[in-house]
Amino acid sequence: MATTVRELLLGQVEFSWDAHLWPRLQGLTDDEYLWEPVDGAWSLRRDGDGTVRIEQTPVDPPVPPVTTIAWRAAHLGRDVWGRRGRAFFGPTPAPDDADMFDARHWPEPLPLTAEGGLALLREGYALWRDNLARLDDDALAAPLGPRGGPYAEDSLAALVVHLNREAMAHGAEICLLRDLYRARQQRRDPVVAVALGGTAADLERMLRLDGGLGDLPDRHPTLLVELAGLGRWAAVRSLVERGFPVTVAADDGSTALHHAAATGTPDDARLLLDHGADLAAVDDRFGTTPAGWADFLGRTELAETLAL
Repeated sequence: MATTVRELLLGQVEFSWDAHLWPRLQGLTDDEYLWEPVDGAWSLRRDGDGTVRIEQTPVDPPVPPVTTIAWRAAHLGRDVWGRRGRAFFGPTPAPDDADMFDARHWPEPLPLTAEGGLALLREGYALWRDNLARLDDDALAAPLGPRGGPYAEDSLAALVVHLNREAMAHGAEICLLRDLYRARQQRRDPVVAVALGGTAADLERMLRLDGGLGDLPDRHPTLLVELAGLGRWAAVRSLVERGFPVTVAADDGSTALHHAAATGTPDDARLLLDHGADLAAVDDRFGTTPAGWADFLGRTELAETLAL
């Protein structure tokens, strides 16, 4: 059966949401949601009457401002998906002559909490995605009409393509902000900062000065997996030889031994095994053991070393 335009457009936004954006938003905190990376960042703020509003100007500034995750989530959930979804598919509290840009399509207050922000984002996505799934190619080819405002002659398919681009762009910005926030928090710990950003010699020197690991495994339990994932094997060796636990898994279920199978040497794998690494550990992303990783990547010698 031939692939339809609807299937292509729907598959694009579903993949972006299911594989990239939504999984990356789990565990979002209020502090992170409202974190301002620089002074003057755009965010959500209360105005004089206590109403929470999104900071914006009628015409985009010549240099795009840095924004918070709260700003991006509200813009994507409400302005990109939510208002368009209500304008074209309903229900909407706006009058019949309101175009897709009309603020009356979404009068609900904007949230200042991560929980509320994610709920708004999910609601906007579901509204747009579920209605898109009900359309056929004939409906997508039809012009937007008066609700399209100045784009009345454009097709609904053209709008979907545009919103898909918008969603991927804003989603990437949100994920980058999460990466920057995490890196900022991690590097407040000097040992972690050196381990992730310095040389193995710097880490060795700091560990000697500190008299060993101390409570580093408690402060940052997944550090070993993160270093292994980055291929920082000299740093991994420094931590392991001082007793850093080798069986702890990252959020995706992978262990340092999985990453040894991908980027390490047989000696790196044996170091982990000698200190108790689990050959039978199965990660969540690919559902296999370290040997399965090595076998898939064609690393025959490592696959043999890691075979159960």
